[in-house]
Amino acid sequence: MGAFTLAQASFMALERTMRDRPRSRSGAPNPTRAHVHPNSWRAGTFEDDFFYSYAKGEPDRLYKQAAELLKRKNALRRLARAEERELTEDERLATLITNTALRVFEQLTTLARTCAGKVFPTWEWIEAAAGVSRASVGRALSALARMGLIDKQRRCVPIDAPADRPKARNAQTSNVYRMRFPNRLTRFLPRRLRPVPLPDDVVQVETDRAEQIEQWRLWRTPRQVVAEDITDPELRAVLDRLAIAIEGQSQNNGQPLINSSVLCSNGVGLAGQRLNA
Repeated sequence: MGAFTLAQASFMALERTMRDRPRSRSGAPNPTRAHVHPNSWRAGTFEDDFFYSYAKGEPDRLYKQAAELLKRKNALRRLARAEERELTEDERLATLITNTALRVFEQLTTLARTCAGKVFPTWEWIEAAAGVSRASVGRALSALARMGLIDKQRRCVPIDAPADRPKARNAQTSNVYRMRFPNRLTRFLPRRLRPVPLPDDVVQVETDRAEQIEQWRLWRTPRQVVAEDITDPELRAVLDRLAIAIEGQSQNNGQPLINSSVLCSNGVGLAGQRLNA
């Protein structure tokens, strides 16, 4: 039996240690063994602001637009080949839709119509309803999200730490979805399926309103910024305490204007209060 060098023995021990250590999907160590995807939000804290309130017939209209896009994607490719050019970014997005993606989108729009816009099915439910495999569901949802036809958000729920995961605090639950049709894809649809453009005066009013809101946002206090922009409750509590300290410090360091309290009878303001003004 051959003798092992010190370097070989070290590499063998390191390989055994890394093999026995639990690892996450990214390859990095996962000490908690928590089965929670990144960017997951706590269930019950954001759904009211996330879900859409669809108008009557809007889910069916979204499905018809997606179905028409599927019919026209091959025509877009033929046109690009005839003109001897590459597909544009919008055309590339329009050609991502497939028959499976359309079937999954149909089930999501059906839920949006029957459940008042609250769409949060599990992958198992989508598999059974659309009649596709789990891998096909994943690919279809990814394609729909890249096209902009759906917005999805992962969710997690608090749990009691199991014996095999003593540091776990949350577990993954079903995602939430909302459907829309982006404006960048409407030009590939026939005129009968395009939305009616808004009048110019309405567009100008909305533009002025957006600019005014941005101006107001510049004058927000630190506490208002934390309350409106931070969604994580724990991070919000920490930043809120910091914002209170900053506001208190700025109030304590306020500098009054020199001679602003001197009153004279020959004028109003500092120019009238100072004899050498």
